[in-house]
Amino acid sequence: MERFYYGKTIAEFLAEEPEAIFGALSQAEGFDTARDQKNAWNEEIGLLKSILQGYNGDVFFEYAIPRLGKRVDVILLINGIVLCLEFKAGAERFETADKEQVWDYALDLKNFHEPSRDLFVAPVLVATDAPDGPFELATCNYDDKVYAPLQANASNLKEAIGIVVDATPQANVEGMNWARGRYSPTPTIIQAASALYAKHNVENITRCDAGENLKVTTDFILSVIDHAKANNEKCICFVTGVPGAGKTLVGLNVAMKQFEKKEPAVYLSGNKPLVDVLTEALARDKVKQEREAGNQYTLTTARREVKSFIQIIHHYRDNALAKLKMPIRDGKLEIDEAKAKKHEEDGYSEVEHVAIFDEAQRLWDQPHLSAWLARKKGVQNFPLSNVGK
Repeated sequence: MERFYYGKTIAEFLAEEPEAIFGALSQAEGFDTARDQKNAWNEEIGLLKSILQGYNGDVFFEYAIPRLGKRVDVILLINGIVLCLEFKAGAERFETADKEQVWDYALDLKNFHEPSRDLFVAPVLVATDAPDGPFELATCNYDDKVYAPLQANASNLKEAIGIVVDATPQANVEGMNWARGRYSPTPTIIQAASALYAKHNVENITRCDAGENLKVTTDFILSVIDHAKANNEKCICFVTGVPGAGKTLVGLNVAMKQFEKKEPAVYLSGNKPLVDVLTEALARDKVKQEREAGNQYTLTTARREVKSFIQIIHHYRDNALAKLKMPIRDGKLEIDEAKAKKHEEDGYSEVEHVAIFDEAQRLWDQPHLSAWLARKKGVQNFPLSNVGK
């Protein structure tokens, strides 16, 4: 389960026929790929083949940022510099939303992708038919080695890449180790998330009828976590209650108490509207607080901090599936020891020791889950339900 549709060294990419590269991308995406996407890939392949001569490094198409469900059009890893390229084929102008999109990719890599943590990251928006403009290479205000987005077109993309490479200190990075690097929030993003939640006053989250039971329940779960850690055990807790009892708030409180102890937990749900609402509510609340205090603070920054602990379950699930022995035999799930042994490189290892699953009533029985995994993920004969017996 590679994170990218296509990944090779630049030398291998240049030597390979465009049809073979396009075929690999189409197979990874599925052969029902939209025509616009196919046209975009062909344009990207041709353009990059024309401008990457003389560079050593790696190229990755459709790179998925770990656990966040986003795909970057192209990553170039040159001299240990991460260039995030977002292509807008046929675009005649540089849109603000597109600039924010590629900048968001770069910041997510910096904040959540462990091998990118100490590297320079350069987001590049490529509007292929836009007019030429001056390049200004500037880092962000946070001294985090992330450049402000560069804006390039098809004719001057080579120049933009050259400016970044020439001006940036080199680092020794092995391409595939980088690509398979694990999800791991930086200490600064963890601190920011803790501070964000600590002062929340979002009515839709805090309103409940549980009263003192909220604190009692939260404290009990935290004691179970401490017991499991002290005794090297695995424990599971079930929290039930009527609508409005505060189950969601208990989960969020437990997650943030772990963050405060520098032991991140992850709050997961397969209910995307719930995740969207929680993320947006906390983010907007944080922006309001900061602006009332006279501070400059963007909604995009707040959303990034929230998603360090509130996430859709699907990407977490896929990471877990990637560690299993395949094919499944005799109805037994087993960890692939080879993958487990190199968990620091393979990128599928979870960094959290506490996982909180909300909306558990949405889980499937064994026949439904097994059929879905076979159809959508190619995992045959999955023997268990995710609701238990």
